[in-house]
Amino acid sequence: MKQIFTTLCLILISAMCFAGINKDAGTYGYKFLNVPYGPVALSLAGRGVYSSNNSSAFILQPASSCVNDQRLLGITHNMWLADTQANMISYSYSRKIDHFGIAIRNLDYGDIENRDDMGIMIGSYHPIDIDATANYARRLSPNFYTGVNLGVLYQKLNTASSLALHSDLGFCYLPPVKNTKISLAVRDLGVANKTDDERVKLPTTFEMDINKGFLLADQQIFLGGSAIQTLDEDLKGSINLEGNLFQIFSIRGGYLLGYDAQDFSAGFGVKYKNISVDYGYGAFNSELNDVHSFGVTYRF
Repeated sequence: MKQIFTTLCLILISAMCFAGINKDAGTYGYKFLNVPYGPVALSLAGRGVYSSNNSSAFILQPASSCVNDQRLLGITHNMWLADTQANMISYSYSRKIDHFGIAIRNLDYGDIENRDDMGIMIGSYHPIDIDATANYARRLSPNFYTGVNLGVLYQKLNTASSLALHSDLGFCYLPPVKNTKISLAVRDLGVANKTDDERVKLPTTFEMDINKGFLLADQQIFLGGSAIQTLDEDLKGSINLEGNLFQIFSIRGGYLLGYDAQDFSAGFGVKYKNISVDYGYGAFNSELNDVHSFGVTYRF
C-alpha cells in the first residue's frame, strides 16, 4: 500500500510540474470541457462522481466508475447559457476490477452573425466544440482504484479551428470508514495546435472529492464535498447531497463556493426497471439565464 501511495504522489507531482511549465505559454481556452454535462452532474453542483445514475462520471473522475459494478448507456441534453445547447452520449461498463467508458460531447452555439469592421452583417457562421473521450480504470487493491481518460477535441469558430489531445488522471481511495470515498484527479492535461498563430491551452484542473454515504430512516443518503483548482482561476469548491428513496426516486441538491455567477443547483430522478429519467437545474445570477438539463439512462 505504501508503494501505491508513493506512486500516486509522484504522478500527481509530475502532472503539476507539467502544468506549471506551460502556465505562461499562451491563453486558456476549451472552456466547454468544464460544462457539467448531464442532469446528475448539474444538480450536484457540477460533481456526482459517485452517483449510481451518472453514466459519464468518469469524465470528472477517471477512477470513480470502477467502484460501481454496473453497465450504463446515457443520453443527456443541456439547455445552457446564452441559448447554447450541450449534448452528450456516454457508455460505462464496470466490473469492479476494471472499467471501460466512452463519451462524446458537444456544445452547440447555433448560428452567429458575422459582421465587418463597419458593423454591417455579411453572413453567419456556426461554431463547433466537440470532444470524444475514452476511459480505462482498474482496481489496484481492495481500497485503491486508478483511471485514465484519453480524448480528442475539435473547436471551430469562424475561420479559425483547433485540434487538441487531452488526458485525465484519477485516483480513488476507500478508507476504513464505512461508505466513504476519497478521490483526487487532474483533468485536461494535453497539447493543442495554434489558432490564428496563438497557442491555446487546455483548462488544466486539480480536484479532490470526498463522499460519505449513510442511512436515514432506512433511505440511502450521500453527502459530498469537493475542492477545485483550475490554473487560470481562484480556488473553488462545492457541497452536494443526494437521497435515493425507496430505490425509485432520487433527490439532489448542490451549492457552489467561490463562483461569481452560479451558486445553487437541484434536481431529481425517477427509476423504473432498467430506465432512469433525470432532471437538473442550475441557478445563475440575474445577468445570465438559468440552465436546465435532461437525461435518460439505461442499465443493461
